[in-house]
Amino acid sequence: MTQKGRLWHWIVAAFAVVLTAGLAAPAAAAWQPAKPVEFIIMAGPGGGADIYARLISGLIEKNKLAPVPYIPINRDGGAGAVAMQYVRSKEGDAHTIMITLSSFLMTPINQKLPFNYRNFTPISLLALDNFFLWTPADAPYKSVAEFVAEAKKRSLKVGGTGSKQEDELIFAFFEQKAALKPFSYVPFKGGGTVAANLVGKHVEATVNNPSEALPHFPEKVKMLATFGTKRHKQFPNLPTMKEAGYDINYQMLRAVFGPPQMPADAVAYHASVLKKVFDLPEFQKFLDENVLDPVYMGPAELGKWIVGQHELHEDVMKRAGWAK
Repeated sequence: MTQKGRLWHWIVAAFAVVLTAGLAAPAAAAWQPAKPVEFIIMAGPGGGADIYARLISGLIEKNKLAPVPYIPINRDGGAGAVAMQYVRSKEGDAHTIMITLSSFLMTPINQKLPFNYRNFTPISLLALDNFFLWTPADAPYKSVAEFVAEAKKRSLKVGGTGSKQEDELIFAFFEQKAALKPFSYVPFKGGGTVAANLVGKHVEATVNNPSEALPHFPEKVKMLATFGTKRHKQFPNLPTMKEAGYDINYQMLRAVFGPPQMPADAVAYHASVLKKVFDLPEFQKFLDENVLDPVYMGPAELGKWIVGQHELHEDVMKRAGWAK
């Protein structure tokens, strides 16, 4: 073999060794959590966010969807500001996520906080939650019209989660649209507590999410209308507020966000786990029984959608006189 031939033989052999080594090298392992994941809840025990977070956590463990537990932790206070500040302080952390509700958008506007939704990492939207108008089961009104007639005569005592959050906003719109006497609004830490106070007749009406008040239905509470855009198949005889004569509709996000600058591989991992939860028949059954609209969005879609939701909430809060 000539010198030139030997040189080419050596180059080809060397290339084959490198190629073989490359093919034999194991692929980098996909990211997985190395310790338990903190699943932060923006509200107190018993409310919708608490119920959903604990359900999701239990389904992850039951179905072995992750090698570590997702531990629900209530960090209520400040209309969600306490939870948001905590998660914001975990910048870059791959092991902290937070279930959100409308206060995720409203509280930074109300309190003029130095952060808002843009500072958090979108992971997944799992559902849109509904609101009903609830009264004690033995309340004299059998319809929205009868409730309105009473609320025009006197200031009714109503309850909701937090101050200047979604529950109070709905009552504010109802008051404006129906020209009612100003409601006497009592804030509570969570939806479960709100429903308990309705059962105890410490308040005369609430706009609880179905999951919060249905455990007391029909023995202790009754529903007069939904603030959804259409009737629900679970309660086909329940009218919408629009059908009752008041064009008020509102739904609440049930979404999961991470801290600022959460690593992309961790975002993808958590989104994958949550999508598996969403697809479980048991989770879909829960959504159906508790009258939530099943809507899933991944990180990119949620990131675009939340911008419009922020603009919507900013607009309605200005119209309610809560924001400038």
